Amino acid sequence: MSQENIPIKVGLLELLLGSTEVQYVIPAYQRNYTWLANREVKQLMEDLKMVLCGERTKHFLGIMIYLETSLSPFQRERSVIDGQQRLTTIFLLMYAIKELMLQKGMIADAERLEKMYLLNQFSEKSKYKLKPLVSDDAVYQQIVTRDFDNIVDKKSNVYLNFCYIKDYLLHLLDEKNTIGDILKALEKLYIVCVPIGKDDYPQNIFESINATGAKLTASDLIRNFILMPISTELQDEYYEKYWKQIERLVSTDSKKLEAFFRFFIMTKRQVLVNKSVVYRSFTEWYQKHIEEYGEEGMFKEIVKYATYYHAIYKASVGSLDKALQKPIEEFRFILSDMPAPLLMQLYAIHKEKTKDGQSLISAEQLGEIIRILNSYLMRRALCGMDTSDITRFFPVLLKETLADCDGNYANIVEIFKKNLVNRTKGTSQEMPDDNRLQDRIQNANMYNLRTWVAIFFRKLEMQNNPAPVDFSHLSIEHLMPQTATMEWYAALDADRETYDANVHRLGNLTLAAKSDNSKMGNKVWEYKNRILASTNHLRINQDILKKPHWLIKDIETRTQSLIKKIAELYPYYGAKDSMITKIAIQIDSDKVMAKGYYYPDNGSVEILEGSELSTDTVKKELYEDVEVLRTELLEEGTVAEKNSKLVFTTNHFVYSKRTNSTALSTAASIILHGSHNGWERWLTEDGKQIGQIKELRKNKE
Repeated sequence: MSQENIPIKVGLLELLLGSTEVQYVIPAYQRNYTWLANREVKQLMEDLKMVLCGERTKHFLGIMIYLETSLSPFQRERSVIDGQQRLTTIFLLMYAIKELMLQKGMIADAERLEKMYLLNQFSEKSKYKLKPLVSDDAVYQQIVTRDFDNIVDKKSNVYLNFCYIKDYLLHLLDEKNTIGDILKALEKLYIVCVPIGKDDYPQNIFESINATGAKLTASDLIRNFILMPISTELQDEYYEKYWKQIERLVSTDSKKLEAFFRFFIMTKRQVLVNKSVVYRSFTEWYQKHIEEYGEEGMFKEIVKYATYYHAIYKASVGSLDKALQKPIEEFRFILSDMPAPLLMQLYAIHKEKTKDGQSLISAEQLGEIIRILNSYLMRRALCGMDTSDITRFFPVLLKETLADCDGNYANIVEIFKKNLVNRTKGTSQEMPDDNRLQDRIQNANMYNLRTWVAIFFRKLEMQNNPAPVDFSHLSIEHLMPQTATMEWYAALDADRETYDANVHRLGNLTLAAKSDNSKMGNKVWEYKNRILASTNHLRINQDILKKPHWLIKDIETRTQSLIKKIAELYPYYGAKDSMITKIAIQIDSDKVMAKGYYYPDNGSVEILEGSELSTDTVKKELYEDVEVLRTELLEEGTVAEKNSKLVFTTNHFVYSKRTNSTALSTAASIILHGSHNGWERWLTEDGKQIGQIKELRKNKE
């Protein structure tokens, strides 16, 4: 340990007295002053009281670590890395003692205390020994200068704690203690000071402290990381100019800031960044690009993306480009942060201008992309598909889309469709098509998905409806009640099994006033209908209200109608054929002839109608997975016997990795019966094995 790193045990008064040429600085990167009067401050004062009353001879308060910098032969600066909460409170305590001295007419003593412990008489920068956080400085200075009447922020922890300390000291004085006794007791409260130099890597020390103490969020650590290396003056300037702007644009909540920085890094690296490594990922990117941006340039870059985040998630819709207003408004109702990296980067490109002043991506193009994204998210949500599958997908989608554009964004909408829709077919990230919508929704428990159903109903209600509707007073209601009664069984002529199978279907759900929900309960239809009439201004309920009875067939009819509406309001988007790369392939053997297409974008295979399947006998137990697939195709009629041959009756897509192989190998195994390497068995039109085409090898597994 170097000489300057030797810990120093020192009483509070000795600490302040021995710092006549020192200014303590609470750096801008530190967390806010958060000590509370009834918790941490109370404990400090009780520790003082125990020493004062003789219950303890002395008391250890903790450690203070500071980076010491020489400013001149007569002045040093101590930037507090750890212990800022305690140090700020100690200074408030000393100013409270000074205030009590003045109130008791001890003018000379108050002046002596201030000169000895609170002022730097020879400082060229500031005569006060403590420079608090920027956010606390205004109130602190008013306390220092006794400008109590003009303190506006009476809820500031600085002010509240000062008042609490002063009241506590008055209580001690009432118990026959003197101010002199209190000052003697303060000398028996001691801390251990650990001075460090820049060669000791203060950032590493700060991180180590965080690892063992009260955890800072990634945003706290990032703030420290980017502010610590620069001078105190610039720290304050950049904190006010840039960091506070980031907070205004995103949030002052550290968790929300942490989420933003995660999205920021994901836009820059175009890979998924786990929540646990946000700070590390940021520092790695920062160190790699600091020479490119410069210190201030880094702040400007972060602010820029905070502006884009604000536009997407928080800005007044009316302040946005007209082409973006409706898509972004709908996106916010979906309330998904998963696409944030994608949208932030596309918005960044949208804000970039060509030489003639045109946006690289127009507002119309970006608006269309967001509409496609909304359809994607809502279709998946209404189908009850797992969102965890797509968390890591959006950075990849961004990377692929930008790579395909290669700096030319004229066709970005079609490229986006290709990468979002076509490339994901048959995968866990796919966009459900209309058939999938039908299959997943028609008999599903949609009440479990009522958040998404409510969003759909809202859009359905607002479609071509200029009249404002207050949705805050509406909730999802069952037309046929959740709890059946004998009256309902009789009215429906249905048993319990039929009732339970239909009660949560989409067609049995609607919007109703929250106040009416409990009124309707499980009452008979005539009664519920009368109550529901209070929402006859909602177009979604107008046809329902005309029904003299509510029957199972009505639920079925309405379910099918609403599924069609979902398909209309959230269209299925696929790229133009011209955007899709497909390679004609074939299997031509002595026994079978099969044709199809290979799609490199997602690795799928389309087997064409009329393609033949081998009827050779194999040991089925060896190829169980293939047998399952062949049986399914026969049972559903996709494969049938024709002229003593097994043939495909329609085009059939193979996406699966159900046999732990590529779609090429799965398709070849289905056709040839058994286990086959599709990269070898499928040939191009000129007779080459498809595996011989170099650019396709990346799809090989």
